[in-house]
Amino acid sequence: MGDARDGRGALAVQGALARAPGKAPGADPVRDAEARLRAALEDVTAEDAALEALSAELDAFARSYERALRDAFEDLAAAERLARRIQALEDGLARLAKELLEGDPPPASAARRRKVRVRRRSAASRADPDPDGDPDPDGDADPDGDAPSPDEPPELEPAHLVLKRLYRRLARVLHPDLARDEAERQRLGDLMARVNASYAKGDLTALEVMAERVGAGEPPGELSDAERLGHLERRAAGLERIAASLARERARLEASDTARLHGEARRRAAEGGDLVDETRAELGEETAAAYGDALARLGRLEKAAREVQRARERIMTKLTRRGPTGARRAFDPLAESGLVRAGAARLDQRRASADARALARKLEETAAAAPWEVALAVLAFFLEEAGARPPEAIADPASLAARWERLRAGWPGAPDLARALARLPRHLALGARDAGGAVAAGLQLAAPDLGAGVRIALAHEAVAAVGREVLAALGPDVSCAACGAGPGRHLLRTRGLDERHGLACAGCGAIQRSYWRYGEVDGLEALAPHALRLGLVAEVSAELAGTAVGFGMLPAERAALTAAGLRRRFAELYLTPYEVELAPAAIEIAGEGEAGTLGPGARVAGAGRLRLVVDGGGTTAETLLELLRERIERRFRP
Repeated sequence: MGDARDGRGALAVQGALARAPGKAPGADPVRDAEARLRAALEDVTAEDAALEALSAELDAFARSYERALRDAFEDLAAAERLARRIQALEDGLARLAKELLEGDPPPASAARRRKVRVRRRSAASRADPDPDGDPDPDGDADPDGDAPSPDEPPELEPAHLVLKRLYRRLARVLHPDLARDEAERQRLGDLMARVNASYAKGDLTALEVMAERVGAGEPPGELSDAERLGHLERRAAGLERIAASLARERARLEASDTARLHGEARRRAAEGGDLVDETRAELGEETAAAYGDALARLGRLEKAAREVQRARERIMTKLTRRGPTGARRAFDPLAESGLVRAGAARLDQRRASADARALARKLEETAAAAPWEVALAVLAFFLEEAGARPPEAIADPASLAARWERLRAGWPGAPDLARALARLPRHLALGARDAGGAVAAGLQLAAPDLGAGVRIALAHEAVAAVGREVLAALGPDVSCAACGAGPGRHLLRTRGLDERHGLACAGCGAIQRSYWRYGEVDGLEALAPHALRLGLVAEVSAELAGTAVGFGMLPAERAALTAAGLRRRFAELYLTPYEVELAPAAIEIAGEGEAGTLGPGARVAGAGRLRLVVDGGGTTAETLLELLRERIERRFRP
């Protein structure tokens, strides 16, 4: 994004150019270069101001929007929690009926353990309302998931400070008092006189070129017109790159969900409407639909309860237990089951129409008998979630057909891709769609609002199992050097403090590729939240000075991860790439409560809330956090 010196010396350029003698345009290349530099500086200043104003405007709008609609969203969330709670109860009843018919119910101790797990899961859902397990607990993001505050633009240093700094730097190395003999004194005196003259005239270009030569161990020499011209052109090119970078960042903000929503609010206001009031009314309709969905699910509980009752009656007389007196007695298996109203994970707050909720029920009912039908809907959903481009593994029909063949091999009776596409259900279609300014075509949902229905269905375990298979099949074809397994599995190797993507071997977890991704994500990377939510990948979170840092990995790796392994991951993803002079051994892993500081071989699973503790190296966790933030931000600044 350009040399950082371009930003620091920009105002100095402006001051120097203002004092340059005037000539006719085109008559002097040096004068033309100075004009180009002046124009580039003006562009940087204008883009910087526009970016700052837009960021502040969007941030204020996002906060106001969320504040005005908080109650309406909370009401909707309550309705959705009710719907999922009823569904969880129905699933539990069906599970219990199956256990009763297939054999003895689980013993009381196991039932109690399951009840404790359910209660802990419900408490975790209340404590962490983010379905993606976001490791950033600060709540700084806006409601749409955009981050309206961009990277800070380069600071523009005043001209007199730049000139004075360069002058002092040259004086420290060229002052005659530093000479070892009379000849050297004479030479340095001449050079210092040139420095003084350039400083008096405010000739920033001459001082910069002399400083560059001295720094490179070269004699300063006289500054020719060609050298002055080359220096000015390099400075102008650097400022032009900075202006282009700021313009791209402003364009990204202008294309964000928050900006689109803000634009819609202004358009509605110009037409005499009010976006907040209209959205509140729409949320009211959606909340009514959600409560209606809960009632529809409630009606299915009666059938599930009857199935449990019939199963209990069939085996009731066969179940006996020895009482306190030694006599055997019949007992009620339901009293020993530990069945509770388990709370499901909070649903995504995207709006779900009545049609979307009907689709969710259909997918849940179809998952066991015809998983390929559910797979088509989930695939269409993932393709839309992937944004402007599909995952590379299915970017063309032949690749998609090959992946579908892998999937349907485990589903007896599943048609091939061509036959499946020829008999699409009403909720799917072959067509085109606007994907964030680009046009995408192929398999898609018949209407965009049906995506919320697939999200709801993916909270159902039978649908989630199909979703995991589909998402795993979308990984790239990579051949692991260690075990030869494939396809690869995308994961966010770390997030929260920095965001590093990776492709891991699905068999052994070896990282095949590790990379940063700039700009808006699409393709397989855009599906990372679904992979985490569905359990295809796992995450371990640890706090560094109160800031949560997430580390993505395969579920099996998470189960076996030790404190030493977590420390190695932190060193590999943060200490090494950002050249932090701190030995990994200075980082310790601390658990919660009685766990205390974990030994190198201790498993982190079950240790509770983890912390990264800095012990040694002459630094603290707070200092390390600020250092990492500074160096991470440096990647995004000119």
